[in-house]
Amino acid sequence: MVEWYGERQPPDVSPSPARSQRALTRLLGERTSPEAVDQLLREHQIPLVDGPTCTFLWRGEADWVGVEHRMPDVPIPLPLRRLKGTDLWYASVELPRGARVQYRLLVRRGEHTESMNDPLNKRVVGEPIGSQSVLEADGYVVPDWTRPDPAAVSGELVDVRLPSKALRREAHVTLYIPSRMRRDRRMPLVVVHDGGDFLHFSSMGTVLDNLMHRRLMADCVVAFTHPGDRLREYGAGTAHSRFLTDELVPNLEGSLHLRGDPRGRVLMGASFGGVAALAAAVRKPGFYGGLLLESPSLRFTAAATPATFGEVFEPVIRFVNSVRASPRKVTERIFLTFGAFEPLAVPDRAMAGVLERMCDEMRLVEALDGHNWINWRDRLLDGLGWLFPGEARLIYPS
Repeated sequence: MVEWYGERQPPDVSPSPARSQRALTRLLGERTSPEAVDQLLREHQIPLVDGPTCTFLWRGEADWVGVEHRMPDVPIPLPLRRLKGTDLWYASVELPRGARVQYRLLVRRGEHTESMNDPLNKRVVGEPIGSQSVLEADGYVVPDWTRPDPAAVSGELVDVRLPSKALRREAHVTLYIPSRMRRDRRMPLVVVHDGGDFLHFSSMGTVLDNLMHRRLMADCVVAFTHPGDRLREYGAGTAHSRFLTDELVPNLEGSLHLRGDPRGRVLMGASFGGVAALAAAVRKPGFYGGLLLESPSLRFTAAATPATFGEVFEPVIRFVNSVRASPRKVTERIFLTFGAFEPLAVPDRAMAGVLERMCDEMRLVEALDGHNWINWRDRLLDGLGWLFPGEARLIYPS
């Protein structure tokens, strides 16, 4: 059975020039002087959030200004309009409550277009490919379990290296050892793809400290793997699956006090890492008891031809096509999540029914966010707390 939380259909997101004009007029009054604009920018957080209406602003001289984003059903880029009599540019969208959007501004002067973070917005997040500004719509709250808690005892992060015949290289793994690790109790294991990025961009060490301290998830050993040639290894490659199942997991279960049974093993990954996790489970049915898949890149030819996405997606598409043609049970539970504001929402929605046939129980969370590390961070309580529930039964906003 699939338990579906969030939006089944893409949320209603649409440009709203009339509302943005009214909002600015109300805030500025009848004055459109530089002093009035100064006061507006000084007294309000940018972008402006007024109920469902969110207004992007930029100030300066330019030939054209736009917002680079991933919101559905909104022009990409979203052009800003200049408020008459001022150097203030604006554009509004309607966003559902609790939505979160990452974006950059494009400013064109003559033949030169510059991509920049929003200079009026201090909320910026880092990404592997660079930083982005953040719009938090009405109702979005940063989960408190993502922030350092002085009461939580930190787990230990230990870097290990092990030779891998499957990968033909030395594998680098960072182990998270929980503070309550004891010799008289065997713990489950979570293997996380793109481990360095989850630790750095999703604050996953802090999240694990808090969730285990508050007993919102069971105490676990977590192995953060670091890829070599990421797209090649994670693109449903057999070598990476062999590394996980035949080398990494047996090595850790032989050297640490782990459960060593399928229910005590979970594979986790985002984007291409989600493909790698699913591929390993497919190649060894029953070995892993659970999968945590965040925005997995599950492209298939019913949605588009391989050439549409480039050569790097060809092995992924072949793998997903084979899974769709003959789905079979490979694990007990699958937690699937993705953002409504990302291109992968369409194929991932289409794959939900296939994944349901590949497990005993499935849970799906569609978030009002995009393909990014903060979205994946914000879903960790939902996923890890369901796959390895702790003793507490408190409900925290995600």
